Amino acid sequence: MKIEVITAEILSGLEQLGEAPALSFDGHKWSGNQVLAWTKAVAENLSEQLDILQGKALLLPANSCEEAVRLLLHLVALRLGIGFETEAPTNAEGKPLAIKVQTPDLLGVVQEELSLLLTDKGMIEADTAEANFTLYKSQQESLRALQGRVGVFSPLNKFARFAIFAAWSCGLAVYLQSPEINPAKALVILERSGCSGVILLATLLKGLVAHPAIALTNLKNLQCLLYETEVLLPQPLLQNARRLLASEIAGWVCSETSIEPVAKAEQALTQKLEAITESVAKHPAVANSFTVPLTGGDRWAVFAQAKVQEKIQDKPGMPDMAGLFEGINTELDTEFAHIDLEHAVKVTEQLNATALLSMLNAFSHLGLFCDQHSVHSLADILEIPPVAQQHRALIKRWVRVLQEQQLLSADGDSWRVEVDPDNYSDTALAQAWGQLEQDWRALSGASKTIDYARANAEQLPDLIRGKVQAVHLLFPRGSTELASALYREGIAARYQQRAVSALLKSILNNREGHPQPLKILEVGAGTGATTQALLPVLDGASGHTQFDYQFTDISAAFLDSFFAQHGDQEQRPWLRRGLFDIDRSLRSQGFSPNSFDVIIAGGVFNAAHNTDASLRRVAELLRPGGWFIMTEPTSEEFWVMASQAFMLVDAVDERTDSGATFLSLSQWHNALEAAGLQLAMDLPVSEHPLSRQGHRFFACRAKQHQMRLTADCLTEYIDHFDSEIFIQVLDQLPLTIDGEVDNVQLQEWAQSMGSHQGDSSYGN
Repeated sequence: MKIEVITAEILSGLEQLGEAPALSFDGHKWSGNQVLAWTKAVAENLSEQLDILQGKALLLPANSCEEAVRLLLHLVALRLGIGFETEAPTNAEGKPLAIKVQTPDLLGVVQEELSLLLTDKGMIEADTAEANFTLYKSQQESLRALQGRVGVFSPLNKFARFAIFAAWSCGLAVYLQSPEINPAKALVILERSGCSGVILLATLLKGLVAHPAIALTNLKNLQCLLYETEVLLPQPLLQNARRLLASEIAGWVCSETSIEPVAKAEQALTQKLEAITESVAKHPAVANSFTVPLTGGDRWAVFAQAKVQEKIQDKPGMPDMAGLFEGINTELDTEFAHIDLEHAVKVTEQLNATALLSMLNAFSHLGLFCDQHSVHSLADILEIPPVAQQHRALIKRWVRVLQEQQLLSADGDSWRVEVDPDNYSDTALAQAWGQLEQDWRALSGASKTIDYARANAEQLPDLIRGKVQAVHLLFPRGSTELASALYREGIAARYQQRAVSALLKSILNNREGHPQPLKILEVGAGTGATTQALLPVLDGASGHTQFDYQFTDISAAFLDSFFAQHGDQEQRPWLRRGLFDIDRSLRSQGFSPNSFDVIIAGGVFNAAHNTDASLRRVAELLRPGGWFIMTEPTSEEFWVMASQAFMLVDAVDERTDSGATFLSLSQWHNALEAAGLQLAMDLPVSEHPLSRQGHRFFACRAKQHQMRLTADCLTEYIDHFDSEIFIQVLDQLPLTIDGEVDNVQLQEWAQSMGSHQGDSSYGN
């Protein structure tokens, strides 16, 4: 029997060691002869009870005795030809049988009497014996050429015990260390002990390779390293280990049911990987694909790239563009026919003019431009108040705008005021704000927008100096009521929301009867002003069209507030919530490319740190033929510059060069095109009165030349695999500078996919 071969080789190696140490641990040293004598005595003692041993195995649960003693008892089991278990087999019958065994003293470590357990299924079965023999022989082959001692930095599990037996069979001494040892201490011990071989866990191996002290450690005696791992280690790590630690490194993948050499595991993994990739490639819309194994068992990540076609094919949710544009434009004209839009625009223009005068009023309260003879340099303007560091870029924009509007004029490197200071006195501004309140209320039925703008104007001196936080004016005592009003009262805001509503209604109607739900994502939803305008359309469509609407924002407080009022899951099971930041990568937030059919953004992209990068992110989220619907200001709003602008972050896009708060219309067109978003609608039309205000409604299409490919349709091609597979559809597989598929990037993305599997909002 093969078990007899193993036993004979171990005993022969221990005889070769003789009086030399065979096992060292915790200051104890047991010679080869001592190990032989002790295991022989215990085996003979147990042999006297042979009738009890039939069909049994020694059972020694963890912590039942010293690990070194458990190691020797395993050798006793080998000598007897019976099994050795660290936990009761699942198919064992009855309770384990307790027996007592008389043992010789072993340097005071082993007590004279041991209490052992016997459990069923102990006779070594053929398949178990074969697996043990294969493991032992492969370990022995790696250790055969060594001399001296082998360090063991691993728990004495089955893998480590057979590695020790293999070391003994080669006449090698074994030096036990704590498996909890840190990399720094392990390096010190390896250097001082002069071990020629080491047995350790993959976690310690990774720690050793990464430790900065490894380059300074003398490991000239170390020739061979055996490691156990739950998952295959990346090749770059193993290459570094061979360079820094030992020339020969052999690994075994250990699971609850098997221990197999890394090479065999890699072969099986490669075969499975190729099979999954081949199955995915059979889908007619797949141009290229890549499969990555994930940690934690039979888990995989599949990345598929869709084919590109020359002719644009009809896709779900794609109505006739010309007719759709004309229909929405006509609907909007009808909707606002009862309103004097010219008068509404003039009221807004008066709001901006009053905001400019309020800027001068704030300067005068801070000792600047108090009369028409005052001349101030930029240094004066920034230092006399003084302006808070975080607001200096904004105040520089104020100066530029005040000059453009001919309220300031340049005098060399300085400026002087061009209007009578009485025009921006406290009295004059009180009258102006009072009139604005009346006019605004007459138009919209409320005046919270004017109340907010006026409150900011009165606080401008302290806002400029950073003594008051603008966020507290927009959300007094944490209330979102005022912020909500800003996005509902204005004519321009109502026009934009009505346009979004009309387009979404058309898209939903075109999806009626479609088997897959339309996936809609709203980013930067904030107070929910846009969403509230869409709820009647969504509620109406829920009876005939499948869809899923995800309301997201950077702030959980906005989500809580909106869902407290509108998130009844019985009435609106299609409404979900989530956190999303347009300034962060998709994957870091658990979102996947090609996941949504419609993305809505109401006035959020002007707050992006980098508009171009944020647009690329949402474009990546859209499926082929998907809609990006956005509302944005495209010209300076002076009243915003004197209020909300104090909350905006400094931009790193075209706004940086222009010094503007918002991108211009042409800049928006260029940014959308650069992100791969094809402009389908841009309202209001140029001759419309509201066009002078610069508030735009944009509707874009994404990836119209890309074949439609989703994770759902790919699932049909890989369902026959008994594996956990995550799928991500990419616009383009990432490439290295050499034009090869970037394996490292895909590995990073794959691990991110696997970590988010529990959230229904993730994936395609």
